[in-house]
Amino acid sequence: TSFASGGVSALTVHEIDILITPDPIEAPDILYVSVFDYELVLAVPSSHPLASRDYADPTDLTLETLLTYPVPPQRLDVFTQFLVPANCSPRHHRNVETTEMMLQLVAARRGISAIPDWLVRQEAATLGVRPVRIGLTGIHKSIHLGLRRGEEAVDFIAGFLKASRGREMPRIPKHESRS
Repeated sequence: TSFASGGVSALTVHEIDILITPDPIEAPDILYVSVFDYELVLAVPSSHPLASRDYADPTDLTLETLLTYPVPPQRLDVFTQFLVPANCSPRHHRNVETTEMMLQLVAARRGISAIPDWLVRQEAATLGVRPVRIGLTGIHKSIHLGLRRGEEAVDFIAGFLKASRGREMPRIPKHESRS
């Protein structure tokens, strides 16, 4: 919550103009606009036993290393909406800074990860990873843009909102390897 509320504070005091977040924190002067929906899924190696299943149960993660972004577990949906309600936890929890490294570790069978479905689909064929639904119904999320109320018509903000709406799957540029 401190990271998210830090973003709201930065927006409120004009340090930033737009906040991009999957977890909006209501504030009277902030307007949130949903720009695209996604599903949080488990990224698993194609050869992993879960890869042949339609969805994972919380107990399936008790023998796994769960790779996540460096965010406290109480802010991660895989914990708050899936593991904690079932009184389960992964065998190990490891923080990884970047999506690219996380997916490389999954492909190398060093763990599994809870990340947006579009990221897994984007890299599935190249890396040999597969998305698996988290629970029977999944964890569905939306990316929101937060902005100060009354600034929707400011040219660059209006342009950003227009460009952002209707996009289903963002693209992350590939990094060139330097040899």
